[in-house]
Amino acid sequence: MRVTRLIGNVCSDTCIYVGAILESWEAGQASFKLPARIPLMAGLFFSAWIKQHECHKYLANLKKYTLPEEGYFENIVCPHYMFECIIYISMALAGAPPGFVFNRTILMGAVFVIVNLGVTADGTKRWYGEKFGVDKVANKSRIIPFVY
Repeated sequence: MRVTRLIGNVCSDTCIYVGAILESWEAGQASFKLPARIPLMAGLFFSAWIKQHECHKYLANLKKYTLPEEGYFENIVCPHYMFECIIYISMALAGAPPGFVFNRTILMGAVFVIVNLGVTADGTKRWYGEKFGVDKVANKSRIIPFVY
């Protein structure tokens, strides 16, 4: 992954995350009070982002047309997609307005990302099966461990 794309992704995700948090705060609060969910979701966000980066780095270093089988790829066809979904869900949770579990705007974006990456992961699993043999990917989840 090129450095400029990496920087762009970090900036984009961070801006969405900060925007969601700011949107979730009640207007006119007398004091700055950080809701407990924000540090938790920030930890989840950055953990998922780091793991996604590790997956991308691993994929970038593979020999062309090689089946990824190490780390998270041992049990999941597209773990980098799973981490992308976790990033969006953490943003939707962190940015929830008072009285809500999720920021509905970001949740709709997360739903789009999850469906889109789920379909793509299904195609990737089928392609891997055709290219490397169905038995090589038969026991791997597409994107969500033990579910899909």
